[in-house]
Amino acid sequence: MDRVSLSKEHAELDALAVRLLAEVDAKAPGETLSALRWRLNHVLMVHLAKEDKVLYPRLLAKPETRALAQRFASEMGDLAKVYLGYASKWTIERIQADWQGFGEETREVMAALRRRILREERDLYPRITETATYTATSASMAPCKM
Repeated sequence: MDRVSLSKEHAELDALAVRLLAEVDAKAPGETLSALRWRLNHVLMVHLAKEDKVLYPRLLAKPETRALAQRFASEMGDLAKVYLGYASKWTIERIQADWQGFGEETREVMAALRRRILREERDLYPRITETATYTATSASMAPCKM
C-alpha cells in the first residue's frame, strides 16, 4: 500500500458518493441504487481496513506524525460509526418507504465522507511520503469492524 493506491481509492469513493448524491436527487429510487450502495460499502470498508491495519499503526509509531495520526484515527472512528449506522438503518424497504428521509441523510453522510477524503489528501497523506514508504499486500486485509 502506498499513497497512490490510497488516493485512487479516495477518487473512487468520491466518484461513488457523487453518483449516490445524483441518485437521491431523483423522484424515486433507481434500479442501480442497490449496486451503487454495495460498491460504496465495499470500497469504503476495504479502504478503512488498510488505514486501520497498516497506515495508522505506522504513523502512530513515528513521533513526528503521532499526534496527527491520533487525531485522524479518532475522527475517522466517529465517521465510520456514523456511516455504518446509516448503512444499516437504510434497508431497501426503508428507502422505498422514506425516499426523502434517505436522501436527506445520504446528503449529510456523503458530505462528511467527502470532507474527510479532502482532509486526508491535504493534511495526512502528504506525511506518508515524508515518513516512509509503505508496502503491504492489500489481499491480506480484512474489512475493518467498527
